[in-house]
Amino acid sequence: MKKIGLLVITFFVVACVVVISCDKAVKVPVSYTVVTNHATTVNDIFIPDSGRFDMQILVKFLSGYAQDNVTLKISGLPADISVTPDSFSAVPSYVEDFVFSTNHAAHNTYRITITGYAPEETPQTYSFNLTVIPADCATSLLGSLSGHNACSVTGNTSHTATSTWVAQNTLSVNDFGGYGTNTNTTVYLNCDNDSLAIPSQNIGNGVVLQGSGTFTASGMSVTYNTTGTSTDNCTVTYAK
Repeated sequence: MKKIGLLVITFFVVACVVVISCDKAVKVPVSYTVVTNHATTVNDIFIPDSGRFDMQILVKFLSGYAQDNVTLKISGLPADISVTPDSFSAVPSYVEDFVFSTNHAAHNTYRITITGYAPEETPQTYSFNLTVIPADCATSLLGSLSGHNACSVTGNTSHTATSTWVAQNTLSVNDFGGYGTNTNTTVYLNCDNDSLAIPSQNIGNGVVLQGSGTFTASGMSVTYNTTGTSTDNCTVTYAK
C-alpha cells in the first residue's frame, strides 16, 4: 500500500509540473524604436562651438514585455564635447534629454552613435551627425545665398540674396524671397535648436513679410507669407 500511495503522489506531482509548465506564459522581449522626439528618425544636430544643445530622444514601446528597461548609451564624442547624461535607463515609452556641451570645440562634423540595450535582445544602434558651428550662428551664413522659392501664387522661382551681419545671431537679408534689392529682411537665429524667426516687418517695396524655419551651417529653409503689394505663401531654401 505504501508503494501504491507513493506512486500516486509522484504521478500527482509530475502531472502538476506538466500542467503548470504547459500553462506558463512565454516572455516576449520588449521591442522598441529610438527617434528624435517629434520626428521619425534620429536627426542630425548643430551645436555652437561654446554652448549647449538639448537633444530630446524618444524611446517608443512597440510590443513585447512592457516592464523591461531600455538603456541608451551615447558614444563617439570628441574630447571637447560632453553630454549629460551619457547613458539612461527606463521602461519605454519615455523621453530623455541629452544635453551636449561645448567649450571652444573644433569646427567639424562627428558621427555619433546611440546604442539601445534591452534584456534578451541584440543591441540596436542609431547614428547621427553632430556638427560644431560658430557660437554666433550668423557668421556662417554671411554673403551670397542661392535661393529657390516655391509659392502658392507666384510658383517656383530662383534668385540670389545677400546676407549681412546685424548683431549676434541676427542677419539682414537683402532681396529675401526675390522681392528686390530695395528690400531687407531681418532674420533671428536660435542656436540652441537651429531654428529661425522672421517677425512681421515691412521689408520694402510695400511688402509685409513674416515667417519661421530652420538653418544649418550652410543654408536655411523658411516658410513665410507676405501681404501688402504682394500676397503669397511660400517656402524658400537658401544654400551658401
